[in-house]
Amino acid sequence: MGTFFVEALLAAPERPERRQPIELLVDSGSTYTWVGAALLRALSVAPTERRRVVTIDGQVAERDAAEVLITLDGRTLHTVCLFGDAGDLDVLGAYTLEGFGLAVDPVQRKLIPALQYGAATA
Repeated sequence: MGTFFVEALLAAPERPERRQPIELLVDSGSTYTWVGAALLRALSVAPTERRRVVTIDGQVAERDAAEVLITLDGRTLHTVCLFGDAGDLDVLGAYTLEGFGLAVDPVQRKLIPALQYGAATA
C-alpha cells in the first residue's frame, strides 16, 4: 500500500485564529494524530494528559496529548493529538479520520468519505 500526505491546518481550541498549515502523513494504522511538540507549543497547545502507545517498532512509549482543532478540506473539528518527539513523523491517525468520516483510498492515494455505522434505529 502506498503512503501519501495531506495538507491540514492546526490550531489551539482557545486560539482558533492562529492556524498553522502542516503536511501530515496519512497512517490509518496509527490510532492518534501526532505532531511535533515544538509546533504545538508554538500554537499555545498545552498538554492535558499523557497517553501510552506502541510505536511502529514495537516499543511502548508515553507522549503528552491534548485536544487541537484540525482543518481538512475546509472542515474543522476537534481531535486528540499527541506531542511528537524529535524524530517522530507528523501523522494523521485513525481517530481523526473517523471523526471526519473519512477513509483511505490506497490506490488513488487520497481521503474519501467512509460509510459510518450508527446505533440501532426504532
